[in-house]
Amino acid sequence: MFSQEATKREIGRRVSRFQGLLKEKDCGAGLVLGAGAPGQVGGTRYLTNINLWSNRIFVVVDKADPDPEAYIWSSYQAEWAKEHATTSKIFSPDDVQADAVAAVKRMAGSSKRIGVVNFNRLATVGEAAGIKKALDGYELVEITGEFNKIRSIKSPWEIEALFETGRINDEAFDVFAQVAHIGGRVWDAAAEAERHIKAQGCFWGRSKVALDRRPYTIPTPPDRRFTKDDIICFELCYEGPQGYWTEMSAVYSFGPLPKEDRRLLDATLGMVDACAEAALPETPIGNLAKVADDFMRAKGFNVVGKHTPDCHSIGLDGGDGPNSDRTPKELLKANMTLSFHPSPMIEGERAFLISDNFLVTQTGAARLSPHTKFYHELEG
Repeated sequence: MFSQEATKREIGRRVSRFQGLLKEKDCGAGLVLGAGAPGQVGGTRYLTNINLWSNRIFVVVDKADPDPEAYIWSSYQAEWAKEHATTSKIFSPDDVQADAVAAVKRMAGSSKRIGVVNFNRLATVGEAAGIKKALDGYELVEITGEFNKIRSIKSPWEIEALFETGRINDEAFDVFAQVAHIGGRVWDAAAEAERHIKAQGCFWGRSKVALDRRPYTIPTPPDRRFTKDDIICFELCYEGPQGYWTEMSAVYSFGPLPKEDRRLLDATLGMVDACAEAALPETPIGNLAKVADDFMRAKGFNVVGKHTPDCHSIGLDGGDGPNSDRTPKELLKANMTLSFHPSPMIEGERAFLISDNFLVTQTGAARLSPHTKFYHELEG
């Protein structure tokens, strides 16, 4: 499924859809900005399969040519890109911005309208001023929102890539359980889980831990050691081998969970299932926040707020579409993929951050991983 030829066919279909968007907006060419950082490279990777570890990339798309042109600051990164890119047109000139703008003009021809993606979000003040000056007389048409609507609906190829990321991460939770022990460093258990993930081709990402019954997962100090009273929520946020992200978590304790913690965890897992059932096409994404709150209140918990957005679209970026917090009225669509972490905050600043990826279907949201073991009872 993920052969270079299959990947090239998949991305060819994406480029064609993007070209359709350019024609719809009467644009002569498209300019897509990206950068080597999580959340900043998904748009350009969607059209080229190029990943970066730093700095800037400009992708220029012609209305007819199936191969976009990619302009990258680093010659080393350009060579790396050639190993997995689906376009052969990869350049690292001395003045990347100037050459990218020249390509835009060449492709636009007589048209004076240029479709731009992530220009307002990623361009620095200097870059924006320089590009606007070089394109004086052209109209820069913001099409990021329309592009993200295309990106947020996943193809079968993408759904399989997301499931593969979920499978790899699911295995890492067992690795964490095998390493964690009273007196051992939390860092060591997290590092072994990450080693397992990276050995299978994952790149960007991080592991985080909550140890105090609060939902805030963060990297621990390297010298923090497990104690017998720790209630551990371990979270992995990683992009998979094909670049698709997942956010997943599991809970651990040394010996049985105390009664109230068990009650909260069981209710949280039931809440996730209730939200999944409610995640139907044409449902406003913000409705899931109410479903989550109502479920926890019905279980006898005093909900006092939210600790994070309940869900958001996810793909080649950690967020590539609607968000229950920022765009609550936006409608879910079939084959949209969501990072699910329903987030009612319980009185006393208590909550478990239970997260995974889900696929929106006509009968509700289906889990995009084999992850079903959300609690591990550890030996000392």
